[in-house]
Amino acid sequence: MIELSPTIQYRPISQIANPIAHIPSPFTGKVFPLTAHSNAVIASGALGIGVCVQVRVPLLLSPCHGQLLQTRRNGCEYIVQANNGLKMLLSLDISSEFTKPEYLKANSFGKSKIALGEPLCFYDVPLSEAKTMAAIVLLNAQKLGACYYPLKQVTAAKEPIITIARACAL
Repeated sequence: MIELSPTIQYRPISQIANPIAHIPSPFTGKVFPLTAHSNAVIASGALGIGVCVQVRVPLLLSPCHGQLLQTRRNGCEYIVQANNGLKMLLSLDISSEFTKPEYLKANSFGKSKIALGEPLCFYDVPLSEAKTMAAIVLLNAQKLGACYYPLKQVTAAKEPIITIARACAL
């Protein structure tokens, strides 16, 4: 039986007790619980805890210094491992007609090392088609403390998308 991950709850950044780590956003846009994602496997939490972002520009930046472990789905899905060992799935849900090479303007194919804020991919999608859901899923977060999304709107590589708090006795 698959155990589904709990959802990450919204809590304003000023109300998060004992924050120990902030994961910078790989996307710019409006933040939603993971359940809002269109991919049922991602939305269910079967892969891990996370959040999704409704983006206007399909740009994906690295949320950490680390390694690029895998690229999938025509460059729309990345598995990265931060130098601290945290593994993340970064996914852009772009219509297949726009994942063609002529729309891909930047990519990290062939790279193994990545730096915080480095572009992993950018798709030049017409603005009329640009509402895209993106997701960040923490794949090996079972032993982390409580996780929250502290902002309802994020800017890529500048603001935290997930804050990890130290578990504390109440």
